[in-house]
Amino acid sequence: MTPEAMLAVPTWWMTLLGWRASRLLTRRRVDVALRARSAAGLPISRARFQAMGLPDDAIVAALRRVRSLADWDVAWIGVAQMLLAESRRHGSEGRAHEAALAQRHAALCYHAAHLFVFDDPKKMRALRATATTLYAQTVPTLMPTVTRVETVWRTALLPGYLARPRVGPRPAPLAVMLNGVTTAKEETLLWMMPLLAQGIAVLAIDWPGTGEAGQTLAVTANCDDITDGIVAHARDDAGLDATRIALCGVSLGGSLAVRCAALDRRIAAVVAVTPPYKAERWLPFANPLLIEQLTALSGDRATVDALAAGFALDSITERLRCPLLAVGAGHDLMVPPAESRRLCADIPELSTLIWYPTAGHGAY
Repeated sequence: MTPEAMLAVPTWWMTLLGWRASRLLTRRRVDVALRARSAAGLPISRARFQAMGLPDDAIVAALRRVRSLADWDVAWIGVAQMLLAESRRHGSEGRAHEAALAQRHAALCYHAAHLFVFDDPKKMRALRATATTLYAQTVPTLMPTVTRVETVWRTALLPGYLARPRVGPRPAPLAVMLNGVTTAKEETLLWMMPLLAQGIAVLAIDWPGTGEAGQTLAVTANCDDITDGIVAHARDDAGLDATRIALCGVSLGGSLAVRCAALDRRIAAVVAVTPPYKAERWLPFANPLLIEQLTALSGDRATVDALAAGFALDSITERLRCPLLAVGAGHDLMVPPAESRRLCADIPELSTLIWYPTAGHGAY
């Protein structure tokens, strides 16, 4: 596809209007809407929660309790506690698998709870830690072939989970999942089944500032050298092919994946799902809740602006030498849909664009 064709991909006619309207999403206006209808009554996509494997009744129960943004974490914590009670009941009756599944659902509810905790870093860390611990306890029962691993990054260790395929060639190629700033390895690991079915091993890690790694490391754009630890881990594992490593990133993790692949020729392929291409250009016009969320995660607005500049891809795509698969979403109101198209237009000879005209951010 030519650069012109990529930029001309049909888009939602309301995209520009939607982006302009999203600037009105202040906390006060959102609270007014929530008081009137609750989160369950608003057009909030449930696809992400469904992708986590959460039961529909649990999702609805949490969203119905949200009558203001301040209710968000309380609502999800309440549902998590009900699921933990269900898990204990299953455990007391000898149903180990059902008990572990209910506990994993509870862990992911704690994970969902942290999404709108903007002004309490201590609470955010506590929710992340609870989600991580509860999830880890379920892995031996629900995913017995998955192992917890740590990859070296400079003087730190990045936590992750490694899933090995039961079919396909040996050693197996490796897909490395890089989450966005609000996702975590516990979420991206659940996307592993289609890859395992094709004989591809999956390594889901928390890169600096995200997920469990966010407990001790600040988010930074200066971390493209995480591939050193990833490649070293693959080389030390006889079941993995260190010459066939693909980086698969979502949102800001997609930008990181492209940067890593451009700067490390050992990476064989890269996948970027709704990645920011040049956030400096549009961030001043983004919706206020996104800015508030990014500020809470990074520390202050100046750091947000620095991260936007640091993760920009326009100056680095010319160094990419491996195939790129980009996924764009026509209804994305977090990152402008045109960003994935611009990324592919930069390097048409290496890139393939998959376009979901009605999907939102993260292709949900």
